[in-house]
Amino acid sequence: MKSLVPARFYGYDFSRLWVAIGFTLAIAVIIYGALFGRIF
Repeated sequence: MKSLVPARFYGYDFSRLWVAIGFTLAIAVIIYGALFGRIF
């Protein structure tokens, strides 16, 4: 049981990390596309 709790916490941390990375990537892609859309 002691080994299961940290594993769950690590999974939750990774899930939040992936959500943050995905959101940041989406915003970066939108900004990048908008900038390149104006340049080209």
